[in-house]
Amino acid sequence: MADMAIPQQVACSSKSHPGKCDESSDIRVHFGISEEEKAAVKNRGEHVLKALKNLGLDVKKGPVVSVLVSGGGLRAAIACQGVLSELSHVGLLDTVTYLAGVSGSTWCMSSLYTENDGWKDLGKMENELRRRLQEDSWMVSVSLDGLCVAAERDDYSLTDFWSYSAVYYLTKELLGGHLSHAREQSEMGTVPYPIFASINHDLKSSGKEKNLNAWFEFTPDWAGYSTPGAYVSTALCGSKFEGGKLVQQEPERDFSYLRAVCGSPLADINVILKTIWDFFKKFIHGSSTQEEMLLTDPEGITLKNLMGHLFNLVYTFLTDGDCLPTLKNLQVILTGDKYFSEAMTLINQMIEQWGQISRDQQKQLIQDLLAKSLNQDLLKQSSVPSFLKFLWKTTNCLLRWTWGTMHNFLYKYDTEDKLLTEKKNMYLMDAGSTINSAYPLVLPPIRSTDIILSFDFSAGDPFKTIKATEKYCKACNIPFPLVDDAKLDQEAKAPSDLYIFEGENAPVVMHFPLFNKVNCGSKDVIEQRHETYATFRLTNYSDDEVCQLLEDSKANVRNNKDCIFMKISELAKPAS
Repeated sequence: MADMAIPQQVACSSKSHPGKCDESSDIRVHFGISEEEKAAVKNRGEHVLKALKNLGLDVKKGPVVSVLVSGGGLRAAIACQGVLSELSHVGLLDTVTYLAGVSGSTWCMSSLYTENDGWKDLGKMENELRRRLQEDSWMVSVSLDGLCVAAERDDYSLTDFWSYSAVYYLTKELLGGHLSHAREQSEMGTVPYPIFASINHDLKSSGKEKNLNAWFEFTPDWAGYSTPGAYVSTALCGSKFEGGKLVQQEPERDFSYLRAVCGSPLADINVILKTIWDFFKKFIHGSSTQEEMLLTDPEGITLKNLMGHLFNLVYTFLTDGDCLPTLKNLQVILTGDKYFSEAMTLINQMIEQWGQISRDQQKQLIQDLLAKSLNQDLLKQSSVPSFLKFLWKTTNCLLRWTWGTMHNFLYKYDTEDKLLTEKKNMYLMDAGSTINSAYPLVLPPIRSTDIILSFDFSAGDPFKTIKATEKYCKACNIPFPLVDDAKLDQEAKAPSDLYIFEGENAPVVMHFPLFNKVNCGSKDVIEQRHETYATFRLTNYSDDEVCQLLEDSKANVRNNKDCIFMKISELAKPAS
């Protein structure tokens, strides 16, 4: 079990509600950044000053520079590595205070923050990425072992499945480290302070007025909502709380799970369903040790067939297919089996009524069938109960479309926003489903960012993130530069490599579309790049393709390094 950090006492401000400033609470309420982050940022500021002096700029204080790296699956992970490598190469990385990532970019970030010396030689990390992506290192047995352990948790969801299937398959890497273990690096200020972004699904779904509260951040110190300002120690995020008190400590979720929380792109449900279906077939028919042990059970063959058909039933239902053939197959394999008499009765009922009932009623019957299909007697006599739990829980989560389940640390906590406190679990999801870049987590007043370097690896419209951010900021009364949507729409098919947006009392935003007319040369090449590096591409990139993507992302930094430095110089405080 990982070492668990004990939260410090609650930090309160004048805006805190009465009664929240008690030392017995395991939750911290504060507005703005925490004391730990302030100390880390201050130490980082010393490194920034040294970096600026090395670049020939003698100033009293450097501006706060936040690098935003967007979502985009494996494309984003590789491009993020290229951007950071080149920022380091041209001497600008040490001028960066914050690194905030969404979705696929967090896959790269987690690799770097896992390694204590990963930041010291980004060229080495880049070569390691290339090597890893060319190896066929995804192993069904390794994935399945991890999933069986995860299935023992009562907050298991499709995010666990996604972490050991798609994310592991794409990155060829399972990370066992923890974000809280990056605390030492960030406190010393030797690396940019990391922010991993996700979204609370319930708050996002509750209405546009709640979008400000929907953003959920993970840092080495604290995890929670910058608005309204409620956090729990990152090492305890996922443990059970009630009324502000820790009631059951759970092991800290590792980077592999965090990658899946931040990077489970739910925008295209059909692609996601197909991906889950393909991986599930690998797990249940993969000749694994777990499967072989299952077949030694008295009901092993029946159970294996049952779980396969149940999963197929759910998949068929969700994709609007014909469920009757699968129900009839279940009827055949379960006929006469004493363990499944209740399930058999229900299957007969479903076959008889299926075409005459509503979709909601059909879904309820499937839920009932899942509940009756795996009983405690079967689990007790099985040699692989965790394997059966994994199969059963995954099928249930698929039907309910349950992602990102984590124990809600604000459950029954005394706060005015009941949406945050009424449920035992919160459901975190990919922030790519909203803005696809973590602007809300670095903008004033939360963090005093002066310059935002926005590296956009999105598919489609290269300006979607910045246009969405401007609308978000208007709705939330947050200062942000004006954006000319019409002008950007005209250039969307063949953008330049840098756009600068400035406004009164707002940070300078420097926006870098990944594929552009500078690094690609033409509109046709840009289109070809988007096809080659499609977000949902699950086939392996060749080394040439990886190198090309790294080069494209590096070029956006290399070609604009002087412009970046000029803006930093303009906003730095003079030495005298």
